[in-house]
Amino acid sequence: MWPWYQECCAIALESIGCEVIRFGWHNDFRRWVPGAIEPEYHSLWHRIQYRLQSGPNVWRVNRRLLKTAEEERPNIVWFYNVQLIAPRVVKKLKSLLPDAIFCQYANDNPFSKNAKPHLWKNFRESIPFFDAHFVFRDSDSHGYLAHGVNEVKLLRSYFIPEMDYPVLLPEIPQQYICDVVFAGHYENDGRVEMLEAICDAGFNLNLFGGGWNLALKGLRLDSPLRSKYPITPVIEENYRYAICGAKVALCFLSTLNQDTYTTRNFQIPAMKTAMLSQYTDDLASLFKPGEEALYFESAKELLAKLRVLVEDEGLRSRLATAGYMRVHSDGHDVSSRMQIWLRDVLGKGENE
Repeated sequence: MWPWYQECCAIALESIGCEVIRFGWHNDFRRWVPGAIEPEYHSLWHRIQYRLQSGPNVWRVNRRLLKTAEEERPNIVWFYNVQLIAPRVVKKLKSLLPDAIFCQYANDNPFSKNAKPHLWKNFRESIPFFDAHFVFRDSDSHGYLAHGVNEVKLLRSYFIPEMDYPVLLPEIPQQYICDVVFAGHYENDGRVEMLEAICDAGFNLNLFGGGWNLALKGLRLDSPLRSKYPITPVIEENYRYAICGAKVALCFLSTLNQDTYTTRNFQIPAMKTAMLSQYTDDLASLFKPGEEALYFESAKELLAKLRVLVEDEGLRSRLATAGYMRVHSDGHDVSSRMQIWLRDVLGKGENE
């Protein structure tokens, strides 16, 4: 559905010499409507089938997958965030492709107490049929180990060089120019109060992302965030404008997924913008505090460090440049990630 997930991984794998056979079912259930922010289901019936993971469309997808596997005979089968395919179909795939390596990955946490059990049922029940398991964050590995998996590999997210790059200020539309930006989804984890405090302190804030309508009814009547509505996601060039047009880009971490980092932690430095992020030990190991990024652990610390960054252009420039050099030198781009993934997958095959 989104080009920065499966498709960009496929392109990166092709760039390092792999032949990639794409298999998906987005068009079986949804369509893009001109002007829409997200794709819509073809009908309520299509939505119900997808949520129940059963029905004529679902059965057609499962049959098509088996047919494709039999015709193409891939060496590796990668299930990326797959919730739709039934365990019995995975088992049949294994019998069709006895020499193939089967690997599984989810960028959300399938075992989180906030995960919807009916959506992740197939995923969890299919775990025993896979040879290699990859997780977005280390904390996800506990759920796999509880399901009898002996080894789980960390596959961090990444930035995409063709999408996440610096844009010069004169090229950025005026509406994206601001002191500080947060481009991310809503969660009821204190971020609303912090963003309100930023506005109350006099900073010019831009706010983008999904799910913010859920916050609207809970906002205080005089909340400065009310003037930001409608709050919608920004993608592709507008996402670049939003990040590069700000003096400082904020990063809150998802408590629902128990994140210790997020994709924005690589995208922001890749776009050469100063990053002010929620602190974790994991992030501090990726970007040196005070040199490649600044971190906060409270609203008070957030406001204090934001003021320093907004007022000190030299510090912003040094942080942005050092962060940019770090994501490139440490190989946080998608092609480097896919090289690591391929090495780990092939190593799994050799072990067995």
